[in-house]
Amino acid sequence: MHRLARTLTILGVVALLTLLVLEGALQFAFLQLPQVLIEQMPQYLERSGFRLETAHGAREYPAGQTVDYKITQASGDLYRLTCLSPEDAPPFQPYHVEFRRDAHGFRNEEPWPDRVDLAIIGDSFVAAEAINIPFWRDLPESSLVLGLPGSGTLEQQRLYEYFAAAREPKTVVLAYFGGNDLSDNANYAEMLRLGETFRTRAHKGKHLLDYSILFNLALYLRKAIDPAAGSCHYPQMAMTEPSTPLAFYDEFLPVLALDYAIMRDSESFRLTGVSIAEMAASQLARGGRFVLMYMPQKAELYWQLLSDQSRVAIVSQLEAVYEIDGFQNIDANLSVQRVLLRELAEELGIEFLDLTAPLAAAIAEGQRPYFFADTHWNQVGHNIARIALLERLNQSNLDK
Repeated sequence: MHRLARTLTILGVVALLTLLVLEGALQFAFLQLPQVLIEQMPQYLERSGFRLETAHGAREYPAGQTVDYKITQASGDLYRLTCLSPEDAPPFQPYHVEFRRDAHGFRNEEPWPDRVDLAIIGDSFVAAEAINIPFWRDLPESSLVLGLPGSGTLEQQRLYEYFAAAREPKTVVLAYFGGNDLSDNANYAEMLRLGETFRTRAHKGKHLLDYSILFNLALYLRKAIDPAAGSCHYPQMAMTEPSTPLAFYDEFLPVLALDYAIMRDSESFRLTGVSIAEMAASQLARGGRFVLMYMPQKAELYWQLLSDQSRVAIVSQLEAVYEIDGFQNIDANLSVQRVLLRELAEELGIEFLDLTAPLAAAIAEGQRPYFFADTHWNQVGHNIARIALLERLNQSNLDK
């Protein structure tokens, strides 16, 4: 009996040491591991070269990084954020995206010009990481593109004040995304209120196992074989010609549960309005143009193209997950956010460019401007946005 206990103890110690050695080896090779495994781990951003504490208060992507993405049917879309498989999607032609980040992690040629005709500020739609020809490519003779994925208006204001304003742009385009800019602004404001940074927040509330590659690998494998994903309410078919299978990103949909009065009086919208007003006032005081460009989330364009059965299925799933009322009112609330922003633009005396109409027109003609499982534009969507923005930039202030 004692011999068996001793043997089991020795085996346990050997197994533990083996796991520790394996964990150490995997940590050493951290950046060579599949991104889908490591990108949710607390140490991922810092170990990948992201700057989470900066003088301006916004994040920065790795400086000077050479980007070479192969965009395939699986890698070019946010399947990992849904319960979909690439096999559910329409045919996809793979392609490459190559560029080099500048000293602050953006997609600009270096050196930056001292003065610019155009500054474009926004989130991942502006960063356009998976797109070869972003909507802003070569619009004016000189430009500065400050696209920061995952950012909202409040964080983007830091980029405007620190990088753009000093270069006295003739025109500033602030790209507002109707999916999550409100929630991003609320999260950024809370971070500042608590005296936190992106770095401290990344590690807040984390346990030792959260940093373990072996532990996260076990979670990933468990999720991969979990049959619960079979209850997914996607894909749904839009009644377009040809019929379009599609998915929305569920975390963007709760904003559509808010009616006009609730959104107008919310703290998130108040913070957003103040931030836009401050940037606009700074730009107008210099005699420049300020364009607030509204980018709708995919659901705003496709929701009413779904069958009643599809809409009911999605609403039922959302109500079960979020346990809040209002999703049944999505049909009536689709335009609330852009109406409020248009009213804000009128109040501030700035230009408002709403991309909803040109994108909707393209969909009506049978085009697909969005990726399948993702709410971002594909190259078709960027081409549509480019034409709309170019038309606006070619207008004079008197025609706005």
